[in-house]
Amino acid sequence: MVLYNTFMKNKILKLLKTKNVFLTGGAGVGKSYLTKEIILEYKKNLKHVAVLGSTGISAINIGGQTIHSFFAFGICSNLEELVLQDRKNKKRIKEINELLKSCDLIIVDEISMVSCDMLDMIRYRVERAGSETTFLFVGDFFQLPPVVKNRYTNNLFGGIYAFESNSWSFFDPVVIELKEMKRTKDKEFFRILNKIRVGIVDNEVEHYLINLSNNTKVLKEEPTFLHGINKEVTLINEKNLKAHKAKEMILKSDITLYEKKLSNKRVQNWINSLPVNEELRIKEGVPVLFTSNKWGKFYNGERGVVKEIFEDSLIIEKNKRVVKVQRQEFNLVEYSKNSNEELEENILATLKQYPVKLAYAITIHKSQGMSIENLVCNIDHIFTPSQFYVAIGRAVNPKKLYIEYTRGNIKNYLKNIIKVNDSVKKYYNILFDI
Repeated sequence: MVLYNTFMKNKILKLLKTKNVFLTGGAGVGKSYLTKEIILEYKKNLKHVAVLGSTGISAINIGGQTIHSFFAFGICSNLEELVLQDRKNKKRIKEINELLKSCDLIIVDEISMVSCDMLDMIRYRVERAGSETTFLFVGDFFQLPPVVKNRYTNNLFGGIYAFESNSWSFFDPVVIELKEMKRTKDKEFFRILNKIRVGIVDNEVEHYLINLSNNTKVLKEEPTFLHGINKEVTLINEKNLKAHKAKEMILKSDITLYEKKLSNKRVQNWINSLPVNEELRIKEGVPVLFTSNKWGKFYNGERGVVKEIFEDSLIIEKNKRVVKVQRQEFNLVEYSKNSNEELEENILATLKQYPVKLAYAITIHKSQGMSIENLVCNIDHIFTPSQFYVAIGRAVNPKKLYIEYTRGNIKNYLKNIIKVNDSVKKYYNILFDI
């Protein structure tokens, strides 16, 4: 695996010298890990990288800025609105042009959630600046779709995905697909996941998933519940926390604002995107999930039990091993150009909090990037294409995965929720003959 990662990293680095790259692959194949390795390599060679996320959560996960903020799109949702906005702020446009020219590489994470309109706006910014920066697009179009007009959509009457834009041809990325699964060692489960990813619900998939819906023994193993909506997650966590007899502690985060002009709305949106709680309600003896990776200590989605709570640390037991966990720093960043004509990362705000959440339940959306051992996927509320795939793709071991459905015939329901946008299917068929 180490040799494979090194080979792929070197291959991508070589391509990025002259071309744009689209790094894709299913859940758990190491896209994020490889992306972070490429960032480190660029920084080691004193190259300037702007790391952008299509959403606040993806921006936090990759340690960068949102696309909207970086390109100063404001409230614009399409190119026409952006052109109109730019006429009113020529000074800001000059700053953006200089910023783009100073970038050696721009990484766009979770490209599946970038709409065709947004890609058009990105292209407009790049062309107007005369920038020759290279782009690395990262993501999987078989996963969560773009947000359009404040809702997820699967519009059958017009393109919504980035690859459906003429601007995709403008960037003309070389496609690199990762195929080796890191999250699970179960080859049959990986094969079933790959079928679900592309929308296949044949007899084999149906039989496999129905078996998982009967895997109720997982309920006896103190699992983590995945739900589609926040309300259910909150109810489960509060009910279980209240039932625990130990004294409840409220651990507040430490927030520092370095930019006084930051609006309250922007700060709160950033805080809501973080993988930690602004106020962590916790008790000794409760199960928690780690929400970040720390080499040699814990990984994102790993489960532990709080043994002791101190003012400056948590003592957590996991896999018969005790680890001392301290508050982790999360930064709200913004890129700018410094006096030496170089890209500079500015920290606008910092929040310090323990990288754990109650392990009773978590939303599917917030679970992205996690690898969870004992898992119950409640699929009562699946409302976007590929959400089911994203949910069960968190599982490490199918023997410890239970699919819960409480609203009727699961067989018919599975056929309704395992669907893939036809445009996505066609695009990948052309690329890889899937």
